[in-house]
Amino acid sequence: MFFLIIISAVSAVYILSALLGASSITVAQWQYLRARTDGRIDEGERAHLNTLFFSLRYALVIMVIAQFILGILLFITPHIFTTQFITTYLFELSIAIILVVTSWLRFHGRIPFWAGSAISFVGWWYLAEINLGYITITSAGFAFIGFIINIVLVTALFTAAHYLVDNFIHHT
Repeated sequence: MFFLIIISAVSAVYILSALLGASSITVAQWQYLRARTDGRIDEGERAHLNTLFFSLRYALVIMVIAQFILGILLFITPHIFTTQFITTYLFELSIAIILVVTSWLRFHGRIPFWAGSAISFVGWWYLAEINLGYITITSAGFAFIGFIINIVLVTALFTAAHYLVDNFIHHT
């Protein structure tokens, strides 16, 4: 009973961090696109984007800590967890690692902004949708294929949106 309470509490924190990350990345993308409409990002817009990116880092740290605690609980009490839970846990852990690596690569300028944006957007929304029950992971392989396809689609969507803003929105 004690472990179930801890697992429930850690899971709730994990779900909230995934929702914070998904909502923050959505608002950040929207605000970035909006900030580009005049052709430059001024200090107020930059400060707002920095606040949003701080919330993303905060959500990522909380999520990784919750993943670590769930991993310890999974190791201590494996009989409580189902095979589907373990598959989902490992897939979410992989997405968390991808988000951490993408953040690091983006921060150090090792990948282009468009790639980091698409990977982060899809990663955070995948985590939120899995935890809300909209995506059920039955096979990690198919889940990764879907993840990659979604990254390609979101990249195309973001590229089209940036093209429209750059070429058709009046710059003042």
